[in-house]
Amino acid sequence: MAPAEGIPVIVTEFPADTTQKIVAQVKHYFSDANLNQDSYMRQTVAENDGWMPVLALSRFNRLRQLMDLPYDAKKQASKNTKKQPLPAVPEHYVRLLGASIKNALVESDDVEMKEDGSAIRRKSAFEPSDEWYSRTVHFKGLKYGEETPDMIEELTEFFNKTVEGGEIELLRLRRNPKTKQFKGNVLVQFKTQEQADTMAARDDLEYEGAKLAPSLLSAYHDEKLAANDFMQGELRKPGTTYQTYEEWCEATGRKPAAPKSEKRKPEGEPETEEVKEEVTDPLTLVRFSGVTGEPQIRELKEALGAVGPVRFVEFEQGADSGIVRFSEVVTTAESHPDGLKFNDMTLEFAAVDEETAAAFFERAKAAGISARGNSRGGSRGGARGNRRGGFRGKRSRK
Repeated sequence: MAPAEGIPVIVTEFPADTTQKIVAQVKHYFSDANLNQDSYMRQTVAENDGWMPVLALSRFNRLRQLMDLPYDAKKQASKNTKKQPLPAVPEHYVRLLGASIKNALVESDDVEMKEDGSAIRRKSAFEPSDEWYSRTVHFKGLKYGEETPDMIEELTEFFNKTVEGGEIELLRLRRNPKTKQFKGNVLVQFKTQEQADTMAARDDLEYEGAKLAPSLLSAYHDEKLAANDFMQGELRKPGTTYQTYEEWCEATGRKPAAPKSEKRKPEGEPETEEVKEEVTDPLTLVRFSGVTGEPQIRELKEALGAVGPVRFVEFEQGADSGIVRFSEVVTTAESHPDGLKFNDMTLEFAAVDEETAAAFFERAKAAGISARGNSRGGSRGGARGNRRGGFRGKRSRK
């Protein structure tokens, strides 16, 4: 009999294939490869004598997804939409999760459960290691912002079939630290140095039509360091000290964004606009080409954010190229030598000559757009080119 409308279905067991995926995922959480990266897991088990509460595990995004509960899809909310917190995991789901894992474990497994199914731990102590770094390969070339619920599993299966001599140890998606969107890059940890070296040297890898560009993580790290880029956490060498973001901004002459609390005007204070001298560095401009269809400025901005922080984009609907202005000097020839995958197109980059740059900044000045950009079209800091190649939009006010 079908349940009456409005009455929730009480789940009493998970399908066998779901239970199998849940157990595999939990074993992955307790693996050496994952614990080397997962500070939350390490801290939690240290605080609980090696035990990880099932309640804490039930909140993990992938397990929520497998249990068919609401989960964070990692999609960037619109500017005017407040992100809603995820609902708590129902208590009977937590008990069912613990019972399902406990019933599926066997003596040979590397983890064990408490008798009441409330917590799980490794049978052997975890010993941190830095060896993973040299065996990790950075792959770029996938589409920015395009992520499916099973993407990690599908990519893992792809690399398991591609690497010779066994399966990979760990695969991580790289994300934009601000928007949490998938950057189109993945980090793959292999079991042996030989596997990592072999995969890093390959130039024939394709995944669903996208050509992958591999390099050893250590080599990619050194390229970023040479380019004076800020080193995000997942790229850092173990045991090495790095600048904070504020220190990096000061060292490179960049100004970190002010906290939102500092941007708010006191109640009752009239709107004023601070006029600053415009900085017009031609090296912050890059011409992009290869556009097909009619993408929105917002979509272009999000995609180009994989290259660097975007101030605004000049693009005419129907054109196949445009100009993007970054808030800092970028090196597209080094960071994206094969272009940037975006939807069903590949954006190619080229430098902007001095004459074109001067004309660009004159158009911006004539339109009254400061270094902050404008906010028309739902794209904060973005600008649309009109049919005459200039700018449109009103001056920003804060």
